[in-house]
Amino acid sequence: MNCRTLGVIPARGGSKRIPNKNLKQVDGKPLVAHTIEHATESEYLTEAIVSTEDEDIKQVAREYGGNVPFDRPEELATDTAKTRQVVTHALDWFDEQGEEFDYVCRLQPTSPLRKPEDIDGCIKKIHETDATAVMTVSDYFFPPEWSLAEGDGGFLTEYLVDGYLFEEGQTRSQNTRGVYCSNGAVSIADVEAWREVGMFYTDKLLPFEVPKIRSFDLDEPAYLTVVRALIESGILDL
Repeated sequence: MNCRTLGVIPARGGSKRIPNKNLKQVDGKPLVAHTIEHATESEYLTEAIVSTEDEDIKQVAREYGGNVPFDRPEELATDTAKTRQVVTHALDWFDEQGEEFDYVCRLQPTSPLRKPEDIDGCIKKIHETDATAVMTVSDYFFPPEWSLAEGDGGFLTEYLVDGYLFEEGQTRSQNTRGVYCSNGAVSIADVEAWREVGMFYTDKLLPFEVPKIRSFDLDEPAYLTVVRALIESGILDL
């Protein structure tokens, strides 16, 4: 494919909900290792790098063939730092080396259930359409129309669509509109569009749908436990 695509694997060391989450083992490998292997097996990624400030993550990444060409600045490794800043930093670093890319692709380590073909499918879709961004999505586990919010007096009210839940016959999942949930496994944008808006949510964003069973984002301890159990039971195979 006649395009250059940079894959960025953001893997900082500090994390609160799951300490050292990027090094947690799933199916016998650290999370960051799974993502490095997905990037390596991708046919269309030109280059993939791991952005981290953590020495342990650097060592593990290199053990699994990952490229760690720079130290992530400390100010981009805090709880308040945004992934968009990390992606822009990687692009800027390559610009300084005289390397330019057509697309930039974020691959988060907490998505070990992605497949290399998901990466390539997103790259192919953005290359062959007029989209300026593509991201992996799946159906919601529960329709968002079922969302409830605590209102006056602590009573629950509808959060999204007034009257949808409390009108007779409207609560069946078959009646919900077709909407997607971004799962974070693969997000890709045209570099020019990225430079303009600084995020993957551009005005020409297309979905690349993957099955719900492969859409877990292991950013919560419960999800890590669930995915490990699904793999051990043979329901999921990495």
